Amino acid sequence: MNKILLIVILVGILIYFLSRRVMMKGKSTAVQKSNKQGFFLVESGAPIIQRTIKNTLFSVGIGVVLFIITIVLAMKVKIILFMLPISLYLMSQLFLLNNQLKYAKDQRIWFNPNTNDVMIEWLSGNRVSFNLLKDVQQVRAVKSVQKNNQILFGYYELSVHNNQVFVPFILEDNQMNTRFFKTMKENYSINPKSSLYPII
Repeated sequence: MNKILLIVILVGILIYFLSRRVMMKGKSTAVQKSNKQGFFLVESGAPIIQRTIKNTLFSVGIGVVLFIITIVLAMKVKIILFMLPISLYLMSQLFLLNNQLKYAKDQRIWFNPNTNDVMIEWLSGNRVSFNLLKDVQQVRAVKSVQKNNQILFGYYELSVHNNQVFVPFILEDNQMNTRFFKTMKENYSINPKSSLYPII
């Protein structure tokens, strides 16, 4: 019983610190918009980020409750262990959320709808520019096997100039970015791939 209690406490502490990190990252994803004539910033926006964090933490909470119930009841009923993978999967959504927010924070995607030019800047100082219609060799979509509480994690992978550019799904939820994603989908055959953990 003491070992089970220790496991539950350790998992709880891990989830707590990860949740705090995600919440802090969600508050800091807003980037300063510099003036780039004709370009629009492809961003998720604070309301979408907060909604995604809220819904994901709800799924994680369900996973934690299932985990505790499974560990406690498994002492008497071994068949209950089948719930363990489900609870671990739900809790792992926190890692996917952290991954998505990291990319939303660390890179800025600028799009000119008139010329279809794209410019991506990273906080590290790196930059890449390309034309969405001319310079992209391939577009691939990697997504979770299912939605959890209306949230589908994943990303688009664009092959550009022998480099890979990643665009998180969270950016597509913002209606202001419709032109960018519509142009991409109408001009490329996107190869979808499902994954339990679509980590960029």
